[in-house]
Amino acid sequence: MSKPRLLADILKDYFQNSNEPLAVEFRKYFAGTEHPLLTEKPSDDAPLEDWIDGQIVMQALHISPRTLQTLRSNGILPFSRIGNKIYYCKSDILKILFDNYTMYKLRDNDK
Repeated sequence: MSKPRLLADILKDYFQNSNEPLAVEFRKYFAGTEHPLLTEKPSDDAPLEDWIDGQIVMQALHISPRTLQTLRSNGILPFSRIGNKIYYCKSDILKILFDNYTMYKLRDNDK
């Protein structure tokens, strides 16, 4: 019996290789971008430059220390702790932003 595939791997394979209209439009829309479904998973041996501290994360995302702590506590944002200092991988932050990306059309208020 073969090992079951992860849903993320199935979706990635679909969006990268399928010729169905949805997958084709997805590839056209995100052509030239680094969308997670179109790029390879970051390697576990990320260079040191890819790690940033909490202060930089809070400034970049315009969030408070409490919000950052909530993201960690809820398991939304992975982190690495050395002593009392906490570091975050840039690719994890980008993945969260892409995963929560929402496109919507504003209502037409002129009617």
